[in-house]
Formats: sequence, C-alpha cells, structure tokens
Amino acid sequence: MAEHSIGSRAGRAALVVLATAALALQGGAAWGVSWVITNERHLKDQLVAYQFEAPEEILFYARQSGMSPTGELYFMTSLPQVVPVYEFDRYCTRNEPGIGVLGCYALRDGRIYLYDVTDDRLASIEPVVAAHEMLHSAWARLSGAEQERLAQLLEEGFATLPSDHQLRDRIASYEADNPASRIPELYSILGTEVAPLPALLEEHYAIYFDDRSKVVALADELYRVFDTVEAELNALAQELESRVAEIEGLRFAYEAEQSKLNAAILSFNDRASQPGAFPSRSEFESTRNALVERQSRLESMRVSLQTKINEYNELLEELNRLNSEVSELNQGINVRLREEEELSPQDTDLEQSSFGFRGAGGCCGIDVPSTHDLILDHGFAARSVDHYREQPDHHRCDYWAKPLT
Repeated sequence: MAEHSIGSRAGRAALVVLATAALALQGGAAWGVSWVITNERHLKDQLVAYQFEAPEEILFYARQSGMSPTGELYFMTSLPQVVPVYEFDRYCTRNEPGIGVLGCYALRDGRIYLYDVTDDRLASIEPVVAAHEMLHSAWARLSGAEQERLAQLLEEGFATLPSDHQLRDRIASYEADNPASRIPELYSILGTEVAPLPALLEEHYAIYFDDRSKVVALADELYRVFDTVEAELNALAQELESRVAEIEGLRFAYEAEQSKLNAAILSFNDRASQPGAFPSRSEFESTRNALVERQSRLESMRVSLQTKINEYNELLEELNRLNSEVSELNQGINVRLREEEELSPQDTDLEQSSFGFRGAGGCCGIDVPSTHDLILDHGFAARSVDHYREQPDHHRCDYWAKPLT
C-alpha cells in the first residue's frame, strides 16, 4: 500500500508538473500574441524593407547621410523613389514662387518621393533630403506622448538659433502654409541641418544616425554654394550702385560744361560771321584757341565718363553671368520665381521638404555716344550730346525671398 500510495503521489505529481507546463506554454503563447500586436508596425516595416530592392542611388543616400540601421529601416520601408523632373509635381507640390520642393513623405501611403537633382554642383542636397524625409517617416511612427515630449525639446533647440538664422524664415514659411507642420518640420530640419543640438535631442537623433555630422556637413555644403554666389551678387550690386552715383556726378558736370561750351561756340560763330567783329587776327585766334582748349577738356571729360561707363557695363555683365548661374541653381533645386500652371497632385496630405534660395536680376547698362567734331572751317558748330542711356536688354536688380535659406 505504501508503495502504491507513493506511486500514486508520484503520478499525481507528474500530472501537476505537466499541467503546470501546459499553463506555461499557454501563457507564453498569449504573451507572444500580445508582443506581435504591440510590434505589428515594426514587423511590417521590417518585412517591407526586406522585400524592397533599393536602387544603388537610394543606398548611396543612406550611406552618405550617416543613417543608422534603424534610420535606414524607416527609409527603406517608405519605398523611396527618385522621381524625374517632368512628373515630380504629381507626387510633391507647393504652389509658392521662390520655394523649391525637393521631396515629400506622403502620409496616405507612407512613401518617400525625391526630386531628381541632376546639377553636379548640388549633389550634396540629395542625401540631405533623403534623411529629412526619413525623419518624417520616423515621426509618423512615434507615439503621441513621445511626439509631445519631443515637441518641447524641438522648440527649445530652435530657440537657441540666432535671431537672423535662415531657418527661422523657413520654418515661418512652413507654418504659414500649414500651422500643423511646424513641429514635424522642426523635427526633420533640426535633425539634418543643425549641430550641435541640446543633449536630449542629440541622444534621440542617435537612434536614426550613426554619424549625424555627415548629413549636417552636406547641408552646409549646399548652403555654401548659394551663399557664395549670393555674396558675390550683393557685392557687385553695391559696387554698381556706387558707380551709378559717380557716373551721375560726372555726367552732370559733363553736360553742364558742354552746355556752356555750346553757348560760347554759338557766340563765337555769330561774331565770326560778322566782318570786323574781331579787331585783330590775334584776338580771333586767341578766342578760338581758348574754345579749342575747352573742347579738348570736354573731350577728356567725355572719355573719362565713357571709361567709367564701360567699367560699369563690364561689372554688369559679371552680374548678369552670376544671375544666370543663380537661375540655373534655382532650377536645379526646383525653385520657381513665378506662378506656373501646376499638375494636380495625387495626394495633398503631405509632409514636404522645401529648400528655397534668393535669386537676383541685373542692373541697367549705360553708355555715352561719341562727341562729334565741333570745329568748322571758320569756327565751331554747336552739337548736342545725348544723355547716357539704359540698354534695352538690361533691367534693375530684383531679389527673390528664400524661406531658409
């Protein structure tokens, strides 16, 4: 009996152990289902990214911008696509002159569309826009509580920027277009274009970048391209304005002297036409020689004025060349300087990355026609000299506002 009793107890113990194991398995299964539900978005992202066959240029953008594996995951799961210029407005658009849209993250389908930048001088912008849109994708995956926490940090980071920082105008442009875009755009712009940032923000962005300095350096490189040309434009415009004032002064003096000389010539010619008006040949020659000397001085003034004008026009040509360069650069980053007819976008629910820059127009060109020979056989003929004139193919400087930059 004792052995039977012991055996029965052993059997019951085994049943208890088996039952406990079964309960443990059931609990594990329930926990697993809960984990899958909680991480469904992440699992789906991994699956989509795994199945996405990224073109080499997309992989290059991820490497160049210093994305971490997590950042690359959110980039690839958004199925990034480089869109040709002729159809880009079907996916990303913003109808505002002076604003260049280079990419967008479409909330409806969770995809990233990138403008095909073909100007080699602007190559650094492509990885920056890619990283910018990746952060929009990451932002869309954050919880409401995390977004609220980051919003305060982003405002604090933005507040540290100088009052004249170009990003202030750019953020204001976003906010004017869509007030709800302020925080998401701060999130993407600060993360890709500003360093250093407050420690808590740097810690957060380290989730998406192994080396965030790479993407910030690329953004700086782009801005230097435009800032250099713009600085040259501004310097030339100031120089031209200064020279215009100088030329106006010289022209005024030239025309005043020319008017006086013409009056003297008319008087001399009138006297010379009257017999006996000059009591002696020497007085005639003396008066005539004085007028010739004045004419010579006037011609020197004209030559000096024309030299100044030629120098001005040479500077103007340089300004026009720089204007053409800026126009090419603006075109390269999809900037329009006036309203154009737009294609209807497939999706208007967009987070957009915009980069606009300042362009410039030319200034007026001026010229002074050559003076005519005023000496006749017996005296002088008064001839008028036209004012300097504006060249019809030139125009005054115009500057287009940029939202950042």
